[in-house]
Amino acid sequence: MKQDDDFEANLAGDEGQSEETKSGWFKRIKKGITTSTAEKKETPEGLWTKCPNCNYICTVTELRENLFVCPKCNHHHRIGSSEYFDILFNDGQYEVMFENIRSKDFLHFTDLKSYQKRLEETWAKTDITDSIRVAAGNVKEHHMVVACMDFEFIGGSLGSVMGERISRAADYCLEHRAPCSSSASPAAPA
Repeated sequence: MKQDDDFEANLAGDEGQSEETKSGWFKRIKKGITTSTAEKKETPEGLWTKCPNCNYICTVTELRENLFVCPKCNHHHRIGSSEYFDILFNDGQYEVMFENIRSKDFLHFTDLKSYQKRLEETWAKTDITDSIRVAAGNVKEHHMVVACMDFEFIGGSLGSVMGERISRAADYCLEHRAPCSSSASPAAPA
């Protein structure tokens, strides 16, 4: 019983009765609770996020439910094209178009790496095929096309594919009498 009283005092930061609890009030003394540093588990990536504006920490789920706007300071977090499309189109239902058009390294450009190598690495890491993505779907009762730049693809790298996708999006809009919208580095809507 005395050990339980000391344990409660330790949690509250009060001085315990024994010499052991006085010198180390931060130690847990109940059997089976102490965990060595080597045995501690890391928190999985992607569960929590910190607002770059006010440093408020919340779950990614909470941020997503708040449309990527900080619940504390209303800072609009950067989002990718998929999140943007999910927010804009009814029930997240849309069709991504022109994904078969991919960049090529016609100039054989190289800085620290060749452009072709950068393309291959980006395609392997993400499902994004170019810096602009075009999607069609319904926004309320209107059929609409949205062309959205995505910074995740080599920092929004501008290539020939971007122009071709925008041109095809305009042709699609004319054919289907649908409005077209574009966004660069999307932020969550207010």
